[in-house]
Amino acid sequence: MSMEMPFSTPKELRAARKLAKERIRECRKLLRRGQRTLTKTLQAELSDTLNDVETALPGTNISGLTRASETLANLTEKHLGRYRKPAWRESTESIGIAIIVALLLRSFVVEAFKIPSGSMIPTLAIGDQIFVNKLLYGMRIPFTTTRIVDFALPKRGEVIVFVCPLTPHEDFIKRVIGLPGDKIEVKDGVIIINDKAVERTFLGQETHWDREQGSGNWYSFEAFAYDETIDGVTHKALYDISPRASANDYGPTTVPPDSLFMMGDNRDHSFDSRSWGAVPLSNVLGRSLFVWFSLGKDGLRWRRLGTWIE
Repeated sequence: MSMEMPFSTPKELRAARKLAKERIRECRKLLRRGQRTLTKTLQAELSDTLNDVETALPGTNISGLTRASETLANLTEKHLGRYRKPAWRESTESIGIAIIVALLLRSFVVEAFKIPSGSMIPTLAIGDQIFVNKLLYGMRIPFTTTRIVDFALPKRGEVIVFVCPLTPHEDFIKRVIGLPGDKIEVKDGVIIINDKAVERTFLGQETHWDREQGSGNWYSFEAFAYDETIDGVTHKALYDISPRASANDYGPTTVPPDSLFMMGDNRDHSFDSRSWGAVPLSNVLGRSLFVWFSLGKDGLRWRRLGTWIE
């Protein structure tokens, strides 16, 4: 006379519980799909069987759990099988949901941008790929400048991505220098905000690499480097060693309402608000976060990966 062994090894029990949980999930999913067409009696039978499996789950009697699980699987196949979606449909829906989620994230939360020019050297190098927080300042209707809701305004010193007012089909990245109502002036290479010169410390002469827009050829250049502090944000900026006076002096000018004055950190080689004026706040896309990938003159730049942008 043989006796049924109610206990099992931990490995067997884990496998039985895993299978039972999968069958419970499938049954509940198919029940939701067929609840409008299934009879109350059948729904009650399936619910009772579900309860039996769930009651057996915490225990160690693998035989009882297996019997209840198999009973549930048989009832599911017999009465709910017709509610299963074809594999191709399940895959298509999963892919579709993933695409929708990705588009929503890209439109409202985080988007990746690639740095094409040297206007933000040394903060950002050509070939840097960065993530931008698009939710920080508010939400806007995708592919438009219409904002649904505003959360915060950009601050002086922040590096942001925006739609260029001169070429609306292009996204630019620069540093916020002036807010609405600020008086901005550049004199002898020094930025002056509301009649107060920006604090800066001379760091010395440095060598950096830039790339010609037309040919794509790389070239090195020498520049004076400074640590500049704007509203508590300290960043490095570059200036030509022998700049022309006309390239240094600008303004004074007052930033219009609902606008920002933007400048690149490679001061004498930046196409910015000194050329095309202030940026409407509605053009702001988001604040830069960090470098997630960087491919430069000599290939992958490992040391730049994960660099936070200040």
